Amino acid sequence: MGARAVTAVRLTFSPRSSAVRSRLLSLLLLAGLAACADAPVSPDSVGPRHAATGALHGLGRVIQVTSADDAGAGTLRAALAAADADPEIQVIELSSALDTIVLQSGLTFDGPQPLVIDGRSTIIDAAALPAGRDALTLGLSIAAELRDLTVRRAPGTGISMLVSPRATGTVQVVLDGVRVIENGSHGVLINDQVDYLTDPDATTNGGSDANLRVTVRGSLFRGNGFAAIDRDGLRVNEGGLGDLVAEIVGTVVERNGGDGIELDERGAGDASFVVRGTDLLFNGAFTPDDYDDGIDVDEADAGHLVGHFERVRANDNFEQGIDLNENHAGDLKVTMRDVQGSRNAEEGIEFEEDDDFAGGGSLYADLADVVANGNGAVDGDAGLKLREKGDGDVEATLLRIRASDNAVRGIELREDAAGAMLAFATDITADGNAGEGVRLDENGAGDLLAKVVDARTVDNGEAGIHAEQQTAGSGTLVVVGHTAAGNPDGSVEADPRQVSVTILP
Repeated sequence: MGARAVTAVRLTFSPRSSAVRSRLLSLLLLAGLAACADAPVSPDSVGPRHAATGALHGLGRVIQVTSADDAGAGTLRAALAAADADPEIQVIELSSALDTIVLQSGLTFDGPQPLVIDGRSTIIDAAALPAGRDALTLGLSIAAELRDLTVRRAPGTGISMLVSPRATGTVQVVLDGVRVIENGSHGVLINDQVDYLTDPDATTNGGSDANLRVTVRGSLFRGNGFAAIDRDGLRVNEGGLGDLVAEIVGTVVERNGGDGIELDERGAGDASFVVRGTDLLFNGAFTPDDYDDGIDVDEADAGHLVGHFERVRANDNFEQGIDLNENHAGDLKVTMRDVQGSRNAEEGIEFEEDDDFAGGGSLYADLADVVANGNGAVDGDAGLKLREKGDGDVEATLLRIRASDNAVRGIELREDAAGAMLAFATDITADGNAGEGVRLDENGAGDLLAKVVDARTVDNGEAGIHAEQQTAGSGTLVVVGHTAAGNPDGSVEADPRQVSVTILP
């Protein structure tokens, strides 16, 4: 079994306990926020490209590619064949003078060793391949790194990286300055799910015992996925016993037919990721039967979903900008700093815990400087939506959130089944939405404890702030410094039999 200690982010969230509820209730009785608001996380330095990458740095023998021909001496095809035959060859360097390699058939590597391919700005053009064929297919037993390489116009997937079913420990993939453009299927597929290649709709969770760690830096995924439904710019599938760990930094993901990025973790493992300094724009247009998202992260079976977004734009996508789903047993834990999710056809930003398959678990969100404006033109519930469907709590801290001009609600927090909602929001703007500006909905056997400070809700189609509590629990809402006008259902709307509302200037 692979080591389960692999993590991409370490986030601290309040535990689910009576002590948390007591602390939150005390905060509700205070009017000030100064001691409660966390400062935004400082961005880490990305560092120079081609820096050392752990297991992929300083490897074995190097082979040079000197010919841009499809086959023959000095070609990339010959270098891959040589590496297949000799595990001591672990680095392939392409000459910077090559320009473009025009493929007549797909390239493959299936050796047992780690492999680095340094493209030196070379373009691999795969437009001449037969229908459905991939440009470059790499077997993964230990690690692979691709640098400064463009793969374009393959009828199938641009770069397909397949984890060996016998892999253990941690399999590492690094994409550094990789550009995948206008490939018919996925731009890049990294796969550790045994049934995916034969049945992309399979829901089985089989895979290797290995953890899968993926790092993407300074890369471009553009215009892929228009040959078939649900083909993405970057698709990462993890199955079996391991964790999925991903870091995506300084990357542009735009105008792909399916999801810009999809991370799919199944089996007994966690999904943890960081997205920083990245644009996710105009993705998901392939078919109105199944529009897709800027980024879609799914975690199923036993395991947590833990994510951090920083300096991310997820705008103008054909379904959600950011869509996170955690199913079965496990929590969903998210932090955001300086994130946009605007003008998406459904929700701008959506988190759902126990989305399709209930298993218990809570939703923890710590969001600051988030904009979710102008979403919902086609469907959806809110510009920013957090929902816990099964047994578990919602604990949310919202700071400087802008959710205006959505064709649906501005902000929606909802907790169903057994569990409480603990919400603390300050400096919120939710103007001009078709529904409520802010909706707090405790819809199961639990309590609602919420404090909203310095909010502005103007000219919404329904209430400025709506709070709802089922009879099985009790509700407490404190509103401090609320600016509201032009909301036909009132500035603050709640059933006084179920929700105790205190409004302070």
